[in-house]
Amino acid sequence: MATTYTETQVMMTLAALAATGATERPSGETRLEQETRILKGIKAQLAMPGLATNNEWTATWVGLTSSRANLAYLAYNPNFGTSGTVNPVYALVLRGTMGGSPIDTSEDMQVGLMLDFAAGGTPNKGKIGKISQGAMEAFTDIVMGTDLLSALQNPTPALLYVVGHSLGGAMVTTISLFLAAANLMPYEQVLPYTFAAPTAGDADFAAWFDARYPWAKCVINKYDLVPNAWATLDSLVDDHKNHPFYPGPDSSPSGPGPIATPADAPGILIKNIAKGRNGNKYVQPTQQPPLNDGATLLFQVYPINVQSTTDMFEVQVGFQHANNTYLNLLGAPTLPATAPVVASVTPASGPTAGGTSVTITPPPGLSFSQDSVVDFGIIPAASWSVAHDGSSITAKSPRGVGTVDIRVTNEFGTSPAVPVYPNLTFDDFNDQFTYDPA
Repeated sequence: MATTYTETQVMMTLAALAATGATERPSGETRLEQETRILKGIKAQLAMPGLATNNEWTATWVGLTSSRANLAYLAYNPNFGTSGTVNPVYALVLRGTMGGSPIDTSEDMQVGLMLDFAAGGTPNKGKIGKISQGAMEAFTDIVMGTDLLSALQNPTPALLYVVGHSLGGAMVTTISLFLAAANLMPYEQVLPYTFAAPTAGDADFAAWFDARYPWAKCVINKYDLVPNAWATLDSLVDDHKNHPFYPGPDSSPSGPGPIATPADAPGILIKNIAKGRNGNKYVQPTQQPPLNDGATLLFQVYPINVQSTTDMFEVQVGFQHANNTYLNLLGAPTLPATAPVVASVTPASGPTAGGTSVTITPPPGLSFSQDSVVDFGIIPAASWSVAHDGSSITAKSPRGVGTVDIRVTNEFGTSPAVPVYPNLTFDDFNDQFTYDPA
């Protein structure tokens, strides 16, 4: 018998799957090819046993913007309910920031200018809310840059969850208001769920969202930096004596630190980031009681090579914001690693003419799927074959110059380029191949 999970656990799992949507292959592919690969990967993950989605959801549509920075997908469950009543429902899932994407980063950081969000409707009382320029770009890219509106009308869902983590969570607030204002969905049939969302707009925007959707679930981790952007960043530093961020060994309850104070590197970093608001006042919609706020706190243990307070802070920021951290704090199963990882390549060099046979190996305990493809930098390998048990890939180098990363791609994504500097992980991998002119 399948385990019964809460709506919040299920929605966070759906949000996490959007984050795993396959990035573009290094050697390139069309947007349609990438959309097809993303949809295939999300379907495969929804079918995995042991997740909170219980193999009860089917992905029906993926929308990828032309810049490939913003992504949405629709999932369908014919019999969803956690309180005795079941209904056919859809979930519109919005992806958050993709690490390394300059467009996503731009959308996150463009908070110095606020714009009227007339697309969200006019409140009966009060003013039209304003949202950041970055939030507006993300909103318009999804609504105007994909066929989302057609997907929602064929058929029109009787009940629609709108779900997102990080930037995707901020987009939930804008798109939920838009759906009702544009008469695409009665607002009573829209159920917003935000996770780890930065603020999208000002007090008028937050008040209108709260009034329209008093049943919305906005979930944050107390020690996640992102939901503090852009409403309360300064308070993390100014109130460090009463509420340290992050708690140190002498705090109660204790943590690994480093504490961000006005005089140390993490505090100065936060203050400088906060200046990007250009004096604008941001306000979060009503939040649920924060996760990670008990007597025992969940923190990342720092790798031995992470020494500076800035590096420690960045590692902890990433951990506290991660999808699997939210799933863990909610008591839901975490997502297994699906995208490929390259641990080593042998030999690590060869002639510029190409033709070198290279053995690519994954980390211990992982393997390569049979649909894996290989790129040397931005050029496809001349040929490759995956061992029957996935324990290695043998690839032949193409013609090339310089030093490149050997990347492996499957339906779930592409292996990260390694090594990186500074290395703030527990891993010591290397995927680099050097073309030797001699």
